[in-house]
Amino acid sequence: MASEIRLELSADEILAHPQFGMARDIYIHEMLALHENQPTENRLLIDGGTASIFFSVIIMNAGYQPDVRSTWPTMQLLKSRMEAHGIASSRRTHDIVRRLIDLGYITTFTAQRDRRSTLLAPTDKMLAHDQRSLIVYFHPLHALFPDPGYPEAIRPDPAFHRVAREVSIGFLGHAQQFILANPVIAFFLPRQAGHMILTKLMHLCSDQDDHEVPRVSFVKIGDSFGVSRTHVRKLLREGESLGFVRLLGDSVAVTPACRAGFERFLADTMAGNDLVYRLAMAKLAPAAVADPQSLGAAMADL
Repeated sequence: MASEIRLELSADEILAHPQFGMARDIYIHEMLALHENQPTENRLLIDGGTASIFFSVIIMNAGYQPDVRSTWPTMQLLKSRMEAHGIASSRRTHDIVRRLIDLGYITTFTAQRDRRSTLLAPTDKMLAHDQRSLIVYFHPLHALFPDPGYPEAIRPDPAFHRVAREVSIGFLGHAQQFILANPVIAFFLPRQAGHMILTKLMHLCSDQDDHEVPRVSFVKIGDSFGVSRTHVRKLLREGESLGFVRLLGDSVAVTPACRAGFERFLADTMAGNDLVYRLAMAKLAPAAVADPQSLGAAMADL
């Protein structure tokens, strides 16, 4: 385990790091490797609402205490949380969960304390996918701050994985705040494959001058993520009206505002994952980490 825990990182500090561009490129490369040109069932997971539900089932189960009814991972609790954060309606949450059950990502079991209650749980398949996702999100942090780094997060460590997801439940509301405050992410994330389309654009346009004539074709982007070219075209036309991209026929370029929004989202996410890491390590080895009172205060601020 890491021998020390650094002071809390801020998004501004991460953005200002001289090697932030390297971290951004790592994130883009690994996120595309995880989701691009994958089987149909994996493509389901790049939808914003589905990804949030997928993640929520994992963290609800990680925090499940059989003797504390308020922690039971029920469908009703999941629906309430999705509606409270404006992520999905009750009906849509139910439909997505049923689809994830059919695909083998979620299973159900009966509560021992109340045989009338059915609880949700991630399958091994779901946990394996989430472990890969965890590495994608922590690898940029580990590259920027390798000493002491985040070794438990970037290798298969079931104990860290479970505790990290348990403490992540306090981060959902905070994440929703910085998403809604970021016009670029608030536009792309809720739309089907929106985040991955944005990530692909950032990759394709990485060498393109912000003000030159658009020259990157977008016609095959949808093929990579299982969405139609019509969907991509419509999405980008809406994005152009908001100043996020520039279009010329079938070619696209991202604007400085789009780049800034993407990078701010990544920095916000990295800062949040840094906090999740420290809180998880505090639960795993309380005597080896920072003052628990300061960690508790950080959790309360989420």
